[in-house]
Parts: sequence; structure tokens; C-alpha cells
Amino acid sequence: MPEATRSPTTNHVNITLLGQSYQVPCLPEEQTLLLEAVALLNQQLEAARARGRMISKERTALMVAVNLAADLQRARQQVRARDDQLNLLEDRLRRLVDMDKGAE
Repeated sequence: MPEATRSPTTNHVNITLLGQSYQVPCLPEEQTLLLEAVALLNQQLEAARARGRMISKERTALMVAVNLAADLQRARQQVRARDDQLNLLEDRLRRLVDMDKGAE
């Protein structure tokens, strides 16, 4: 499990990815997010390594990074689509309210 050491403005979180240790600075309020991201990345890296073929750690990391970036892009597209739907609904509701005000 990653450890964190505190400094006045940042935390330095010790993480391990594919057997390599790294010390990553982050803001105290972002530490939980960072640790969750590391856990997700480790899970994806281990799954990629378990699928078989002996490939380098760097290639495994790149493959996982591309897959996670694609997941992020899909999520962004979904958020944009939902924002568009909400904006349309908001406009429609405004028109209905305006019509009702005009009828008074």
C-alpha cells in the first residue's frame, strides 16, 4: 500500500508500479484521488501482464495508458452529450415558463 509523507504544502506519496517505486508529489486534498488512480493503474497493469505475452514493462504501461486514455475520452464524450441534453431541456423549460408568464 502506498505511503504518504507530509510537507507544508504537498504530500509525497510513495507508489509502486510494475515493481518500480516512485515518489509523487501531490496536494493534500488530491492524495485520495492519486491513490485511487494508482490502484486503478496497478489493477490494469497486472491484468495486462496476466493476459499472457511477455512484453516489456514499458510496452505494457503504454498499452494500459492508451486504454485508460480511450476510457477517459469516452467518459468526456458522454459528459458532453449529457450536458447538451441538459442544456436542451433547460432551454425547453425556460420557453415553457416564459409562455406561461405571457399567458398571465
